[in-house]
Amino acid sequence: MQQDRQAAPDARASQVAQPPNQELADSGLIAWPNAYQDVLGYTLWPATYAAQVRGHGFNLIADTVTAAPRGTEMARNATTGSAQSDSDVSSTQACNKDVQMSWPVSQIEQTAHLNDAQREALGRLRTALTESIKTMTATCRDVASLPPTNRLDATVQQLWALRDAGIYVRVPLKDFYDSLTDAQKTLFKWRQPQDSSRQGANATKAAMGRQYQACASQSLAGSERLIKQIEQEVRPSKEQGESIEALRKTSGEMAKLLTASCAQPIPADPVARLDSVNDQLTAISYAATSVEIALDGFYAQLDEAQKEKFDSIGR
Repeated sequence: MQQDRQAAPDARASQVAQPPNQELADSGLIAWPNAYQDVLGYTLWPATYAAQVRGHGFNLIADTVTAAPRGTEMARNATTGSAQSDSDVSSTQACNKDVQMSWPVSQIEQTAHLNDAQREALGRLRTALTESIKTMTATCRDVASLPPTNRLDATVQQLWALRDAGIYVRVPLKDFYDSLTDAQKTLFKWRQPQDSSRQGANATKAAMGRQYQACASQSLAGSERLIKQIEQEVRPSKEQGESIEALRKTSGEMAKLLTASCAQPIPADPVARLDSVNDQLTAISYAATSVEIALDGFYAQLDEAQKEKFDSIGR
């Protein structure tokens, strides 16, 4: 009971922004350098990290192809939440570095008031986190120097590695969370606003509608921006119109697909949030692969001069 009483004040403290972490910086994707940090942060502290995770949909695909700065894109997406900016696209990703993963374990230890058994469970989670980052660094490469389609292909591989890293820590995360008392679990719970009145229900519905519109606008804008830049650089001929329209159609369809994952409610507990992020990463991977196939079809119709211009996009 004493432990429960101690945990309650920390539950309020857990809603404030967590301090930035540099251990995982640049261990992610070219257009999402802090990807794994954001995934873990959203899993544990959604109030701080939800905007970063939800801010990545079709725009991630567009940014990979065009190598657009992520800071600029995140500023355009401010309607989805108050998100901190990622680093600009850079060819200097930190590959194969030795990450010991003191975060997020250190942050948990500072707030949860753990007993010996819980600390042992947290230790197993720390070990899993340290091992899981190896799946990310194994796919790390100088992606920015590659042509657009190759950048997209490399990003698909990194998305799967990011998903695998999350799957690797799922069981130890669940074991640790299950070891907590109800009061300690409130540190990591997300509660949707509750209001049983008709006015409250209408407000909740309106908020969900705004979230969906923000996600739709974000993804569709990314699709339009991608096609526009390709057209400006390559100048497709009338004979190539069918292939660029096929690319436009695929991009638009995938943008609509990714709107759905962006607009989903935030799950209540950490394990469910990790599962939801992995579902989102799967959807982005599928969308990126579909766009890559359409890009390859478009590229095959280009002449040598156009191919050279296309290959120079973002380089």
